[in-house]
Amino acid sequence: MQNDNYVSYVRLVLGLYILKILQQGPVHGNKLAQEIKQRTQGAYTPNTNALYPLLRTLEDRGYVTGEWDSFVTRSKRIYTITEAGVARIPALEAMMEERLKQVEWKVAILRSDLLGK
Repeated sequence: MQNDNYVSYVRLVLGLYILKILQQGPVHGNKLAQEIKQRTQGAYTPNTNALYPLLRTLEDRGYVTGEWDSFVTRSKRIYTITEAGVARIPALEAMMEERLKQVEWKVAILRSDLLGK
């Protein structure tokens, strides 16, 4: 159960980052990972085992589209946000806000109990 919560939290964070980055323009998966690492000041580097399956899910749900940069080599898939993806962002932001409140509450309890602060 705890692992499921962690996985859903990671998917939420990663999905929100993907959609917000794609609002700035189309990019490929490695560039998404680099951008997330940069924006989080190195605190989070997306694992490709989480990134690419989530991109496929976002594509299946119509939030992003993906096209190969070259149909011959198929070396990079370039992702673009759709109108549905843009419309999904506020709901994800609300979910993120709620998750962060829960985390902050838990951290406050631990800080108070264990550190007396």
